[in-house]
Amino acid sequence: MEIKQLKYFLEVAKREHLSDAALELDIAQSAISRQIQQLEDELQVKLFKRQGRNIRLTTAGKDFVIHATKLLNQVDETLTLFRQQESNNLYSINLGYEQGYVAERILPLIQTFERQYDSKIIPQQVSQDSTKQILVDALDVAITELTPTLQQNNDLNVTLLYEETYHLYLPKEEPLALAMNPHLAQFEGATIFTLTPLSTTMIALIEQLTKATLHVVTHPALAQYLLAQHRGFILAPDYQRLTVSSLDYKDISLSHTPLKRSICIVVRKENNKPDVQQLTSLIQTLFNRVSTYH
Repeated sequence: MEIKQLKYFLEVAKREHLSDAALELDIAQSAISRQIQQLEDELQVKLFKRQGRNIRLTTAGKDFVIHATKLLNQVDETLTLFRQQESNNLYSINLGYEQGYVAERILPLIQTFERQYDSKIIPQQVSQDSTKQILVDALDVAITELTPTLQQNNDLNVTLLYEETYHLYLPKEEPLALAMNPHLAQFEGATIFTLTPLSTTMIALIEQLTKATLHVVTHPALAQYLLAQHRGFILAPDYQRLTVSSLDYKDISLSHTPLKRSICIVVRKENNKPDVQQLTSLIQTLFNRVSTYH
């Protein structure tokens, strides 16, 4: 049973004349007759009976009108639903971003973009490596750490966005507070609290260079308490600041050390969704304007 057979059947049932139905459907009368005959053979019933030049529905034909109408309505509803979903998907941009500075700028990015373009952004926080999600179009755009995996993938467009650097709070009584541009190795064995979860590459780098014990404390007040109690040092990305007195604590920049990571925009080269290019351009404009914190 084919959809076109149901359409031909209902048109003939409506007009009760093959030639009128053929004219309305813009198809040869013989083609309609052949399709209805195939339908009757499959159903094993007679749907029409001839009365002079006209044809009339049989009892089985009248019953089948109800079912054929329901079937075609279901087909139309299904087509409408999936076309609408495809349209919605076409004008929805899945944007992945990592926790951190990027997350703090997502809302103004979305607001600015959606005022200017028809597409809507669907934001989602992602883990460090978004390569697979980009390649299967689970994400259209990702703002993420630049990794060798991303750099080596020829199916992706990777654009460097900014470099994220760090700084360290420590009590002024600490000998390291007097050091100018200290090396990470000088913090060997220290207890370090971080104000934000670090990426796996940053954790590996710190552990390799300092052998320090790392703990995450995302609450600034707790970090300040630990600092005041001389429990350890506080490590934070440069966009995060503690409200501590400069008389008691030293804020040391680590931008001269290897402790930094590059943040980039990633898009699959074959992604042809409307407004994706406009979104990446806006991301570059917005982050270039506000990422001078380091």
